[in-house]
Amino acid sequence: VTGPAFTLFFAGDAYSTAKKIMGRQSAGEAMIKGVARTWPTGRIAAFGPGDHPVGLERQLAGHGFGGKVTWSQGLTGPAASGLGAAYYPAPPVPELAHARNTVSPGAYSLIGVTHTLSSTGAMDQIGRMVLAPFQPWDALICTSRAALDVVNRLFATHEAWAKEHLGATRIQRPQTPVIPLGVDTERFAPDPAARRAARTALGLADGESVFLFAGRLSFHAKANPAPFYAAAQTAAAGGRRIVAIEAGVFPNDYARRAHDQARAALAPDVRFLTVDGADRAAYDSAWRAADVFVSLSDNVQETFGLTPLEAMAAGLPVLVSDWNGYRDTVRDGVDGYRIPTFAPPPGGGDRLAASHSDESLGYDHFVGLLSLVTVVAPEPLAEAVQRLADSPDLRARMGIAGRARACESFAWPVVLHRYDALARELASLRPATPPAAVPWPGRPEPLNLFAGHPTATVRGHWIVARTPGLSTTAVDDLIGLTIANYGFMPAHLTEGDVRTVFDALAHGPARLDAVASANPDRRRGVFALMWLGKFDLVRLTPPA
Repeated sequence: VTGPAFTLFFAGDAYSTAKKIMGRQSAGEAMIKGVARTWPTGRIAAFGPGDHPVGLERQLAGHGFGGKVTWSQGLTGPAASGLGAAYYPAPPVPELAHARNTVSPGAYSLIGVTHTLSSTGAMDQIGRMVLAPFQPWDALICTSRAALDVVNRLFATHEAWAKEHLGATRIQRPQTPVIPLGVDTERFAPDPAARRAARTALGLADGESVFLFAGRLSFHAKANPAPFYAAAQTAAAGGRRIVAIEAGVFPNDYARRAHDQARAALAPDVRFLTVDGADRAAYDSAWRAADVFVSLSDNVQETFGLTPLEAMAAGLPVLVSDWNGYRDTVRDGVDGYRIPTFAPPPGGGDRLAASHSDESLGYDHFVGLLSLVTVVAPEPLAEAVQRLADSPDLRARMGIAGRARACESFAWPVVLHRYDALARELASLRPATPPAAVPWPGRPEPLNLFAGHPTATVRGHWIVARTPGLSTTAVDDLIGLTIANYGFMPAHLTEGDVRTVFDALAHGPARLDAVASANPDRRRGVFALMWLGKFDLVRLTPPA
């Protein structure tokens, strides 16, 4: 009886949503279910703290596993050479590589996987890999091309520092294959009867177009809802019956009030339903009742994005931002629509990096400030919302295509077989000579680090113009919203910066560099233009 060629590092909190519902835990929990169903009678090798894998055995058995679990408490005992490849559910820590070296650098391979890469802890974890004795037969799985781009930038920054300051001449990276996370396609399979019951329970009428956002209801750390609210309002003002379901958990009352305020101001003609994400039955009903799934992520905290895949598995068309991992999973015009995103050019975020590094700026504020200068293009978004609201046939075609793609390319058994193939490939590279250790440098500037996330970065020769048809109070109205003004602070962006660059456009369109330079601090001038673009007060257009 065979099993996977990799050995699982098992720590319960990495594979369970019992205590914390985040993308990492959701993916880990679904992975264990996938392992049980991919190798239902196989041998699962595992290692970790403690002397017996009770939690792993119980979790596997709950998903129908009838095979055998073998357990190793550490990585340095006599049986270490039989581990093959040790899978760690995060970027592998240097201690794992050092532990292996006490046996042999070629004793086994180490495999880790990326999750969020924007926190100081995550950046440090990648940086520590440069210093540690990882080998060519080790791998850090990047869940998206955007994640790979960030990892490569972090590696390059640390390696350059080591070469210049320490004279390092031999630096070894692990392999960095791009393999997506998986999705439980069985759980999300469409069920027409359940859909009818869910719509009835939620009081949804025929003729209402239901757009669902599911996830953390955090405007600063997940997705600012302003672009969707505005697009939904445009559709509703045109006579369409738009219902927006927001299913999830607010981090606090402050976030809840901010969403309430923004809905009333930006989408007064849209009917909103809020569903508690902690209520599993209600949460599932929200999914069943939806016509379209929406996730307009604008946050560097996101690197892959499970919910669009879950929506595809559920047979829903998806409306997403053209951002990070969404660019790998959703086919624009086939499974749904990817809306272009724009970010400032690299080089303007050095102060953010410094403040994030010394902890004078908290993590939530760090990612939130970057979100505020990320634009989700308003015109194509509004057009996509209207097309999806108007055409049940289009929604059905996209939903069928998305489910087929989810089952063929992203079901956990498919992904786990790719993990297994990677483990076997790495085995063919062992053994080799021990690598030399190298030091690790600091953190890079964020707008350069995350330059691979958006569709494009704006440049000085782009044309900026006020959005046609604005009311005389448009800027004041947006500045008065918590969802827009929470980022105003002297070191980053101020109300004065916004008004200065907006006034500079009073006589018509102009080049971005000229308008930004109208502000005493040109860097803040660029941020102010991006802020105005985010809330559709100006339009940013590359020259033909």
